[in-house]
Amino acid sequence: MSFTSAAVGQGNLSPSSDKTLVILKVLNPDGSPYKNAAVKFIDSSMKEFKATTDYKGVLKTLLPIGNKFMLNCGDLKNELLINLSRRGYATWTGTRYTCRFIKFTFNFRDYRNKPVCQESIFTVLDSGDTLIEKTNQDGNAEFFVPIESAFEVSTKHKVIKHFEPPVGGYEGYEAISLSFKYRGQSSKAIEQEQKEDQLAEIEYEKHQKTRDSIRAYEDSIRSTQPAHVIFFASNAVKSADGDMGHLGEISVFDGGKEGEKLGTVKAVWSCHSGPGEKHAEIILEKPKGTYSYYAQSSQGYEWEGDYEITGGGWKQIILEISEGKKVLD
Repeated sequence: MSFTSAAVGQGNLSPSSDKTLVILKVLNPDGSPYKNAAVKFIDSSMKEFKATTDYKGVLKTLLPIGNKFMLNCGDLKNELLINLSRRGYATWTGTRYTCRFIKFTFNFRDYRNKPVCQESIFTVLDSGDTLIEKTNQDGNAEFFVPIESAFEVSTKHKVIKHFEPPVGGYEGYEAISLSFKYRGQSSKAIEQEQKEDQLAEIEYEKHQKTRDSIRAYEDSIRSTQPAHVIFFASNAVKSADGDMGHLGEISVFDGGKEGEKLGTVKAVWSCHSGPGEKHAEIILEKPKGTYSYYAQSSQGYEWEGDYEITGGGWKQIILEISEGKKVLD
């Protein structure tokens, strides 16, 4: 069952033996008047009594004596009860908000302790609704959160903190204040760092491409230049039969057994570093390409293989003593 009265023209309303005159100012959580809007008073039996506020958010209405009422303002409700006495000809005057709420103040400062202003702060309620406010010149953003709601606060780039109402809630309170101080990087600073990182990466890629281009050019030039090839003998690797010693002078032929003789190797090196240009017994130039060789010692051992020249520089061909094969008669 519903009963209705209007604030306009209610100046003549008077309390009676069974009705209390209620003069109520209704405010939004931010303190502004809840003006020209319908308000429902709901008693313990769920009976509804309707009234309408004026432009100042004030309403006047007559309600049954000895009852307790909560308010409904549109989709909002305020469970802080209005208790009317059983005394007749009484007037009840007071103020109520449209809902019970937490006034949550988020203070944002950077690592130099300076306020971060114009930063968007996001407060996500457990209902899924999101409240968005920007910090002011003092680094503060204010939110009005339903008093029983858990909520999570974040910036554009980071989740800051999750807040849960205390065990037992805030029973008996219509409005409470809660503040939280946070120190960190602003979204502007984070995005500036990201931009600088991207520019640095672009610059690095540009330099890398330049270096690769120079390297490719140098390689192309090098590939047109001949390489110096040195043949030498080494006994750095021992055979399963032990040290084979010196197998005599080794003649080296270009391209195979029937190829042009390149020269003779007499010295045997105990390492793989071999001789330099000054002490090399066989040294020649070869342009880019793939080549083969054949070598035979005076004691009847032979070596053969292939090698590739990519252009420029030095190439060592090692005649490993332990790998020489005995020439069959």
